Amino acid sequence: MGLIENARLALEGLRSNKMRTLLTMLGIIIGISSVITIWTLGDALTNSVTDGFSTFGTNQINMQLWPKEGYSSGEIRQDSYIKQEYIDLFYERFKSDILGYSTSIYNVSGEIKEDKKSVKVNINSCSEGTLYTDNLTIVAGRFLEERDMSAARSVCVISDKALKEFFSGDISEALGKEIEVKNEDGRLFSFVIVGVYKYEPLNFGIMGDMGDSKTSLYIPITTGNRLIFGGVDTDLTYWYFAAKLKDGVDVPSKSKEMEDFLNDRFYKDNETTKISVQTLESAISEVNAVLGTVKIGVGAIAAISLLVGGIGVMNILLVSVTERTREIGIRKALGATNGDIRYQFITESVIICIIGGIIGLILGGVFGYLGSSLLKFPTIASFQSVFIAVGFSTAIGVFFGYYPANKAAKLNPIDALRYE
Repeated sequence: MGLIENARLALEGLRSNKMRTLLTMLGIIIGISSVITIWTLGDALTNSVTDGFSTFGTNQINMQLWPKEGYSSGEIRQDSYIKQEYIDLFYERFKSDILGYSTSIYNVSGEIKEDKKSVKVNINSCSEGTLYTDNLTIVAGRFLEERDMSAARSVCVISDKALKEFFSGDISEALGKEIEVKNEDGRLFSFVIVGVYKYEPLNFGIMGDMGDSKTSLYIPITTGNRLIFGGVDTDLTYWYFAAKLKDGVDVPSKSKEMEDFLNDRFYKDNETTKISVQTLESAISEVNAVLGTVKIGVGAIAAISLLVGGIGVMNILLVSVTERTREIGIRKALGATNGDIRYQFITESVIICIIGGIIGLILGGVFGYLGSSLLKFPTIASFQSVFIAVGFSTAIGVFFGYYPANKAAKLNPIDALRYE
């Protein structure tokens, strides 16, 4: 008996017991739909994180303090912090490879107040290279410059989003105007607007911009250190700084060269601390690796329901073998071999699992798309997940269908014909 004839007989048997067939498929449907949904959501989350990081460009690198082996970050002393002279020598050495570098001190929350209106912002005390490392686009005026740093000027660069609340949203009217900014401890500071940048929300899906997030107000790092933190210019040391490499520079090899330069020049004899250079490319890879592991782990847990579904298929086929014992005896009496009987029941098992798998695939694809839309990154099920779902369904059908099929094949035709 060929495959087509076996499939026809199997489908007739399934149609004659619709409710039992549906309940048998239920475990497969739930298992496949759960796996597809989880994998699709995992892909959406991975894509959203990758897209969010790519906002900064993969040619950005961060250089930060890191404890040497045997030490913890809590053991890094203040005198080990990165000094401005280190950064100046670093820039002199690599300026042909760098668009710009940026330093900053801790951001603080603040509030712009003007004519009884207010907008919450993050006050970012930074250097002029932040224009490159934050991928900012200036739409009016200019960004902060070295002269603002050296003179610790009370100037700022504001986003077009925050500006909409003031000066009737007129960018040209805002330039040169003075605004009052209140920091988180209630102190008021005055800054003159010298530039406006275009606000670009970070696309990290549900973790990203929700439409009401605070934008940054950029002020000179020396100004922030003096006004907000009460320091003086000579106090400026850093935990990290960032650099934006020019297009065409080999990021992995150049970042290694930069790390070696900083450590050999400034931290070779430091007992507890070194400089660690991290590229955004490596950060993306690390995050994706973690998300991939989580996706596989959660998917594997969901796949347990597939095993339960497979056991359900085997159980129903055993019942079917018992109910069709006389039929099996007649077929054997008419010349059907053990292989024909075995093949028929395995075909029936595989068809149950494939149909259940297809239904689960459709449901999982729909749930995955709806869920990924909530993550603000609509994603359809990948070919890989579809291939695995169909393949796994078929494998379950063969594996769990073999025992009932083998039991049917071994029935003695004489005993089977006597069965009532």
